Amino acid sequence: MDQGQVPEGRLSVTVLGSGGPIPSSHRASSGYVIWLDGVPRLLVDAGGGTFVRMGELGLDVPLIDTVFLTHTHIDHTGGLAPFVMAAYMAGRTTPLTISGPAGRDIHPGCTRFVDLLFGPRGAWSYMHTFDGFGIDPVELPSDPRGETATLVLEDGDLQIQSIAVPHGMMPSVGYRIDYAGASVVFSGDIQRRHQPFIDLAAGCDVLVHDQAVPEREVAHSHLHTKPSETARVAREAGCHTLVLSHFMPEIDAELDGAVRIVEENFPGRVVVAYDLMTIDVLLGTGAGTAKPC
Repeated sequence: MDQGQVPEGRLSVTVLGSGGPIPSSHRASSGYVIWLDGVPRLLVDAGGGTFVRMGELGLDVPLIDTVFLTHTHIDHTGGLAPFVMAAYMAGRTTPLTISGPAGRDIHPGCTRFVDLLFGPRGAWSYMHTFDGFGIDPVELPSDPRGETATLVLEDGDLQIQSIAVPHGMMPSVGYRIDYAGASVVFSGDIQRRHQPFIDLAAGCDVLVHDQAVPEREVAHSHLHTKPSETARVAREAGCHTLVLSHFMPEIDAELDGAVRIVEENFPGRVVVAYDLMTIDVLLGTGAGTAKPC
């Protein structure tokens, strides 16, 4: 997709960042723009580097209505504050909704997280001097023992649901976005096969799944699914296109082998994410097309 070009599908996803918390020469940290009928409406995560990708994409940032945080690790939220400021400097005059998991233990929930950043005594409280500035936080159930999905948003043809997923001690959620008959699901960071998440993803057109680690044991393996397990999740969910993303250096250096493991265990289409890739989720066909920007 050329800079400034509008995606063609009714539901499309642009990868702002396909990396993780380790610096990469070619991957920003996690972030995705969701386009509805060619308009950038939603943001799923906003890790470090995604702000630059927005500029490269020529994104009209004030048009984004809602941010959906899968969790508050820095590599999923480090670019949030620059995005918020840019939206208001570019003319946004209405509150922005930020949805994310409820807190647990030392980890703040979405409301507290937003307050720490932008509240009256927050790090960037000066944002309240902008006309129309406001953030409406929405907290979502984050206990992975829960089995029932939460309806986050319903507006005409758009429906968004969440489910809590396991990611160590960090409260985390996955999302399903359905629009005009097409669907895309985001796992966020997830450490193992999780039946409630599989149920949420059932029959989706596109599944964007955490693939931070390879099949062998490496640092942080206990916090992310291995390729064979990712394939099993996608197979059991019955998704049509599996997009592997959130790569850390250990797997990025041996992606071919990891992809082979996934393809051997999942019968659908497998796509390796890269920054500024756009995926058109094809209406009613159970497939997705991926193209470079």
